[in-house]
Amino acid sequence: MSSKPFVAQWGILGCGWISSEFVTDICRSPSSRGINDISHALAAAGSRNITKAQEFLDKYCPKGAAAQQDGLVEFKPKAYGSYKGVVDDPNVNIVYIGTMNVCHYDDAKLALESGKHILLEKPATLNAAEWRSLVSIAKEKNLFLMEAVWTRFNPVLLSIQKSIHQDNVIGDIRCLYSDLSIDALGKRGDEDRLLSAELAGGPLLDLGPYPLVWTMMMLYRHPKNDRTPPSKIGSTMMLHHTGVDIATNFALTFPKITAMANCTANLLSPTQKSQHTRIVGTKGEILVQGITSRPQSYIIRRLKDSTKENGEYIEDELIDMSFKEGGLVFEADHVAKCLKDGLIESKDMPWNETELTMTIFDQIRKEGGYEFLPGLERVKLD
Repeated sequence: MSSKPFVAQWGILGCGWISSEFVTDICRSPSSRGINDISHALAAAGSRNITKAQEFLDKYCPKGAAAQQDGLVEFKPKAYGSYKGVVDDPNVNIVYIGTMNVCHYDDAKLALESGKHILLEKPATLNAAEWRSLVSIAKEKNLFLMEAVWTRFNPVLLSIQKSIHQDNVIGDIRCLYSDLSIDALGKRGDEDRLLSAELAGGPLLDLGPYPLVWTMMMLYRHPKNDRTPPSKIGSTMMLHHTGVDIATNFALTFPKITAMANCTANLLSPTQKSQHTRIVGTKGEILVQGITSRPQSYIIRRLKDSTKENGEYIEDELIDMSFKEGGLVFEADHVAKCLKDGLIESKDMPWNETELTMTIFDQIRKEGGYEFLPGLERVKLD
C-alpha cells in the first residue's frame, strides 16, 4: 500500500480576502499539524480579470501550496480570467468558492455541473431552497458538497464542545450568548457589500452564521438534544434605508435540554474580543476568548456552590490553545480527508444542518421584513 498522501487539488473561484486567507493556509505543510495522510495543492485561481488572478497567485501562493512545495505534484497553479476556466481545469478536483454571497448558487452550480467537488463559503446560499437544489445536483452527480463554516473545525471550539458534552465541566447547559458585530455605520458607503441590497447585504447572512454556529455546535449537537431543531425562533431586526438589515438579534429555544441561545449580529458596535461568546451551565460558565469566528482560548469559571442562586464563582481557569494558522486550514484538512475516503457529504458539516441554518435565516428575514431584491434568489422558497 502506498504511503503517499492524498492531495486535494484546489481551484479557487474569487480572488478576494477570504480566498487569500484560505490559500495562505493551504500553503502550510500538514506535517506541521501532525497530519501525514493528506496534503493540498493549488491548481488554479479564477477571477473575472486574468491579471487579478495572476496577481493573486503571485502574492499568496508564489511557490504553490503544500503538496507542490513538497514535490507531491508537478503542476503549477494557473490563473484564469473566468470561473469556467477553473472548473474545466483537469488538475482541479475540488473547487473552493469564495465569491460574493449573491453569486454562491450560480458558481456552485457551475462547478457541480462541470463534475467538481465543492467547498462553498458561508452562507452557502441566499435561502434554503437554493441549498436543496445544490444538494440534489451533488447527489445526482455523486460529488462532495460542503458549506465552509470554518469555525466548526477550530480546535478551540472542539475542545469547548468536549468540555461541555463529554466532561460536563459546567453541568447542564442553560444559556448561550454569542455576538459578532462591527461598527460599520457611517464608515462604509451604501454600495459596500454589507449595506448593498443588490449584494444581499446586512449582518445576518454575513456575520450571523458565526453566533449561530456556536448554537449549533453546543446546543443543537448536544447529545441530550438528539439533533432536535429549535422549537422557537424569535428575532428583532432593524432595517437600513437601503433595505438590508443593519442589526439583528435572534433567540432559539431547545426545550429538550432546557436551554436557550441569544445571538446578535449588527453593524452598529464592535464585538468585544475578550468575551464574544458566553456559555452558562448549572455548575459554571465558559467565556470564549479571541473572536467569534476564530477563538484562541477559553476560561472556565466554576460556581462555588451550585445549589445557591447568587452565582459566586471560584478562581478562573484559562485554557490557552492559541495557534498560528489562519484557521481555515483545519476545515481544508477535513475536506481533503473526506475526499480521500470517497465521501460526498461530511458528517461534521452535513447537508441537513446547512439546510437547517438557512431555514432559520429565512424565518428571521421573514419576521424582520427583509426581502431580497427581485431576481437575486435563483430558486424561490416554497
